[in-house]
Amino acid sequence: MYICNMIDYATYTNMPSVPAGVILDRIIHEKKRTKVDVATNSHLIPQRLNDLIKGRRRFTPQISMMLEHCLDIDIIGFFYLIQAKHDIYEEQKSINMRTKPDLSKLTKTTFWDVDVNRIDWTKCMKWAIRRVLEYGSNEEIREIAKFYGEENMKQMLSEPSNFRLYEIAQRNFKESGL
Repeated sequence: MYICNMIDYATYTNMPSVPAGVILDRIIHEKKRTKVDVATNSHLIPQRLNDLIKGRRRFTPQISMMLEHCLDIDIIGFFYLIQAKHDIYEEQKSINMRTKPDLSKLTKTTFWDVDVNRIDWTKCMKWAIRRVLEYGSNEEIREIAKFYGEENMKQMLSEPSNFRLYEIAQRNFKESGL
C-alpha cells in the first residue's frame, strides 16, 4: 500500500533542540487530527494534552505510550525519549553558557594579584585550581570544583608537580569535603 504523507519519525528523534510537545503538535497536524480527537482516543483530558504540547506538563512513559498508540507511532516511548533528549540538550546548553564560576564566592585574599573579572576561566583551569587548592577557603574550593568538575581537581592532585605547595593542596581538598 502506498502512503502519501509518510512521517519520518527518526527525523524527530534527531532534533534535541525541539521540545516533545512541539513535535506532538506537529504530528497531530501532519496526521490531520484534532487535539480533542487525540486526547479522547488517548484517554486524556484535552487540557492535559494541551499542557503537554505547551510544555507545562512532562511526558511520562505511560502517557507517551497512550499517544503513540493513538497516533500509530511504532517507536515505544517516542515522546518520552524526545523529552529526555531535549532535557539533556537544555542542560548542556546551560552548562556551556556558564563561562565563569560564581565570583561572589571567591575572595580577594586568594586572588590578590589579579582582577577575577578579567580571567579567562576556560584557559586558566590549571592555574585556578592550583591557586584555590593552595590558598583558598573551603567555599572557594567547592565553587571551583563545581565549575571545573571534581574529577579535574583530582586529576591535578594526582601529579604533585602541578603544585608548589602539594601537601597543603591535598589537605585543603580533603578538608573541603569533596
